[in-house]
Amino acid sequence: MTTTGRPVHLPRAAAALRLPLWQRSQQRMREKYGFDMDATDALDRARSLVAEHPDDAEMALLLGSVLATRGEIDLAEIEVRRALELSPRLPRAHTTLATLLMNRGEREEALRSARDATALDKEDPTVLFNLGLAEWFAGERRTAKAAFDRAAEALRAATAEGGAPPTSPPPWWRRIGRRG
Repeated sequence: MTTTGRPVHLPRAAAALRLPLWQRSQQRMREKYGFDMDATDALDRARSLVAEHPDDAEMALLLGSVLATRGEIDLAEIEVRRALELSPRLPRAHTTLATLLMNRGEREEALRSARDATALDKEDPTVLFNLGLAEWFAGERRTAKAAFDRAAEALRAATAEGGAPPTSPPPWWRRIGRRG
């Protein structure tokens, strides 16, 4: 069932995690593929990798993710679903599908996909964050808050293992004071 309506306000816990999770994903992508979503040639590079490895679920997911950031949601969903056909137990594919479905207002299917991702990987902060979003948009506020708390904890653990935590700009009121 597709529903549309007014965007739901995100809780502070979710808003505080968005930038650090994005920065972590970008860093991991640069380390693994040599480019990130913001690269001007990211789409060409992802398509090239898929052409080289047509049966690799990770490559299909990469292309789907790049397409999604470019606003090509329908094409992104095709690639993400292809990744799931190639590897049904790929948590990142389930969680990416959940975000695509949430953006279209398909709450039940998004929630199911987010829960599938979490069943496969209970430690990935992005998976837990997206579960929180899906629960929040489905109206399950307490469950969502618990997922956001687990995502924050998992992000702290992941950044402690992998070095310095992602940086975020200081709040606007601190930046204003620096301008003199």
